[in-house]
Amino acid sequence: MLCGFLQSIEVERMSEQLFGGGWTEEKLRILKHYLNAYTTALKKQPFTKVYIDVFAGTGYRQQRKRLYDLPSLFKDTEQEESEEFLKGSAILALEASPAFDKYIFVESDPGKVGELKKLQQQHPRVSDSIEVFEGDANKFIPSYCAKENWENTRAVMFLDPFATQVDWQSIVAVAQTKSIDIWILFPLMAVNRLLARDAERAFFESLTRIFGTDQWFQAFYQKQRVQDIFGKPMEVVAKACNFETIGQFYQKRLRTIFGAGVADTTKVLCNSHGSPLFQLFFAAGNPKGAPIAVRIANYLLGKL
Repeated sequence: MLCGFLQSIEVERMSEQLFGGGWTEEKLRILKHYLNAYTTALKKQPFTKVYIDVFAGTGYRQQRKRLYDLPSLFKDTEQEESEEFLKGSAILALEASPAFDKYIFVESDPGKVGELKKLQQQHPRVSDSIEVFEGDANKFIPSYCAKENWENTRAVMFLDPFATQVDWQSIVAVAQTKSIDIWILFPLMAVNRLLARDAERAFFESLTRIFGTDQWFQAFYQKQRVQDIFGKPMEVVAKACNFETIGQFYQKRLRTIFGAGVADTTKVLCNSHGSPLFQLFFAAGNPKGAPIAVRIANYLLGKL
């Protein structure tokens, strides 16, 4: 079955442009293929299959819209592309075949929540399976993970913030279920900006919240000898990392909680100017199914 799936992806990759160009379309294509592979693999298994979309937007890919409510630190010339991407994932999940047994959409914006609720009328085939929650992701995720019966449930979570909203403890809660496969859109550019050149200006609390440890400091900063304004040597602690090392550190952190269930291959998403915006990671929650899940994720991340 796996070989047939990989062959079908290769044929489609060569013959069809599903969503057009741009990094948003790449990610939607990867998500679409994984969801279809996931429900196909589990269609004869006695599990309730759940799709969880956090930061679900309105469910649609609509006209691009800048997010002016973001702090200036996170604004970027391509931020509107992130908005467009967030509005496509829910619809792809609803169109997955075979279908999921339940769809959970989480959004903090009341206006977008209202749009998400309309999906029940717009998708009658799965209307009774759609649940919409209004609230903060870092409150919803641990609560949901703690109360669900994971002996009978398997899930895919798409975690796609447009900045640094996700706490590490939310990722830990997902890993502890041992039942959720998770796609994480990591805000590479935003984190890089939090890592100020001067160590004293780094956003220490925010970075520790994102990585779940203060070890990022030793990983990203080094002592350097420079000259002061009078030409005398002095020692400073300065930034000594790049986008690649930031991504590698986050992947290493994921392996501390997901073990071997973390895909080796990732996807760095760049804006039209070639600047990295996000990095897409995959981790499989269930140890038994992790080898196949990771193999599929590695293929999709490397080929699409």
